Amino acid sequence: MRLDPQVGAEMCLKILVVTAMYPRFGKESSGAFVMQQVEQLRTLGHDVETIDFPGHRSKLEYAKAAFVVAHQTRRKRYDVVHAHYGVTGLCTLMRNATPMVISLHGSDALVGWIEPLISRVVCALADATIVVNKAIAQRIPGTVIPCGVDLALFQPKPRTAARQRLGLLPACKYILFPFDPARRVKRFDIASGTIKELAARNVELLTVSKVHYTEMPWYYSAADAMILCSDSEGSPTSVKEALACNLPVVSTDVGDVREIVRGIAGTEIVEQSPVSLAAGLRRVLNRPSDFVFDGRTAMERYSQQKAVEAIVAVYRRVIEQRLLKHPSRRDAERTRTKPATDSKLP
Repeated sequence: MRLDPQVGAEMCLKILVVTAMYPRFGKESSGAFVMQQVEQLRTLGHDVETIDFPGHRSKLEYAKAAFVVAHQTRRKRYDVVHAHYGVTGLCTLMRNATPMVISLHGSDALVGWIEPLISRVVCALADATIVVNKAIAQRIPGTVIPCGVDLALFQPKPRTAARQRLGLLPACKYILFPFDPARRVKRFDIASGTIKELAARNVELLTVSKVHYTEMPWYYSAADAMILCSDSEGSPTSVKEALACNLPVVSTDVGDVREIVRGIAGTEIVEQSPVSLAAGLRRVLNRPSDFVFDGRTAMERYSQQKAVEAIVAVYRRVIEQRLLKHPSRRDAERTRTKPATDSKLP
């Protein structure tokens, strides 16, 4: 523990993050928002370790991860364990007495009935639940903290340089679809149908899914617009990243997109159909030549630092709650973190 409630000192925390989605070879963009949270926590001075396992392979991977969590939390001392996604929370139930925080990101609470049921059970056993939008909170109560965006990384690049770097044609209009086409929930079929509906020879769908997230600012900067037509979303980081790079977004009313684009002129929210999406894209692509799109300014409210600071506040709250329930632990923590009074060091 690195927090002493008596004196109000807030020092670094030792955090264990557990996730089945994390960038790895072949899935470079999977769970990039989790990695970015971890990196921001470290930037703020916290000691973070991760257990990231390939949950997409089989259910057995979750059982393996549960044993790793159990072993690691008994071998090392953490201030908090943070699991991303409700199903992943199952892996943390075998931990030691460390406070547990669960983050729900969308489909784990909104799609089907099995995952939402698991999420409800796990969250009932957690010390705190974080949800990325209000719609999730209406189903499973939790502190609403939308995913943040790294404004230092996601910023506009010169379009000409971006297209040269990516080998894209200078005169073509590119509509970015930054998702894996194989993920049905992202509705690649609707996105591709939208381009056909546009019926324009110089417009292409730019599909990007196996690119490391640090390269994505170049794609956002090279494109003319981004399309989002998913069946379900939580708080899509791709929308915030695009806007931070000043790329207009045409989206269906999914997740918290309406809140994200609030007050940003030049964005479009339309119905989930190729006809409606194509109409929205035409308005974006044919805006007046003197129109200057500014999505970046509004993204200040979603900065990664602000999001992570809010998450840390949840950590500190559950740690304090545990100490209030177990006063003996409070005394033990004060003893363990109290500096030696006879130390010769400055």
